[in-house]
Amino acid sequence: MSYDSNPDKQFKEAIKLHQDGVEGDKKAAKRANEKLLKLRETQPHNALIEAYYGSSLALLSRDAVKLVEKEEKALESLEVLNHAVTMDPNEKEIRFVRGSVCLQLPESYFYSSKTAIEDFTFLLDRYHQQGSNYLTQKQVREVLRNLSKAYQNIGNQDKANEVLQRLASMHPKK
Repeated sequence: MSYDSNPDKQFKEAIKLHQDGVEGDKKAAKRANEKLLKLRETQPHNALIEAYYGSSLALLSRDAVKLVEKEEKALESLEVLNHAVTMDPNEKEIRFVRGSVCLQLPESYFYSSKTAIEDFTFLLDRYHQQGSNYLTQKQVREVLRNLSKAYQNIGNQDKANEVLQRLASMHPKK
């Protein structure tokens, strides 16, 4: 197998495989992880590659059969995602990726919903500060749904309902 030397093309392919993995394709998740690992080695200071690599580890955790492997991959995923946010704390895509992964992990074991709340609140705050070009209406709706779920995960139903009310009050784009 030849490895294409164009990192942008490789990253786009890895993102496509990652998305297929998110949608349940276990082989795509594994291939995304392999591609992202190679990209991470050649571009160690690229926070976005780091974030997607961390997310790919979460997919491997999801797909693992052995409980020990699930735990190890999930913990490594959180570590890598936190590092990506440290590398570039203002990058919205990194915050979205970390928040989304944290939301999927079992709260009773990983206690990661507070991190998801932090990331989704960050995105909404930036959206309100920087205007409607920061996030699309579809993204705002997704962030609000995720934020509500994160509040539910930590047992704060009042905040979850408050966020859902904000979501319900949005006017759909035609």
